[in-house]
Amino acid sequence: MLEKLRNRKKKWKVLTNAARFFGFKKLLKSHDFRVRDSEVFMLSCELGKTLDELPEELQKKLRSAGIKVGEVGRRYRFTLEGAFFLSRNEKKRVYVDRKAEMLFLYGRDVFSSSIQKTSSDVMENDVVFVCNVYGDILGIGRAKYSSEEIKHKGEKVAVENLVDRGEYLRKKKLYSAF
Repeated sequence: MLEKLRNRKKKWKVLTNAARFFGFKKLLKSHDFRVRDSEVFMLSCELGKTLDELPEELQKKLRSAGIKVGEVGRRYRFTLEGAFFLSRNEKKRVYVDRKAEMLFLYGRDVFSSSIQKTSSDVMENDVVFVCNVYGDILGIGRAKYSSEEIKHKGEKVAVENLVDRGEYLRKKKLYSAF
């Protein structure tokens, strides 16, 4: 059964902390968020109201609605779709050149020499959104260095690839969220 996420106090707190960290707090007010087990779904407010009006026996049979944007446990983990919809601002981003874009989509890590720019809030071991020069999110990675150090590392891996949009085509491993 899909429950309103606001009714699950611990999970709601994890999501609001992630919203503050990654900068999507406005979306928490403008959309309805539902949870089934640990999966988080984002719905329009209209769809949320429609679900609330369904008979209870139908609500119990409902498995999902809206877009799966992540999973919540001790921390919030984005799906690729969640990264696209929830990270519309410029927080926790690393921008790569065209060659690194192609390599990242093939599952490779990002070298610091391929990074065009980073947002100033990137710290060591942060989960970051890897973007091309146009700002399109290519995937999710883990920064090895802070934004100040990242350009000075030469030919070292600066961002570890956690999941990228090419994963759908490769299907080497099935992922849920990072």
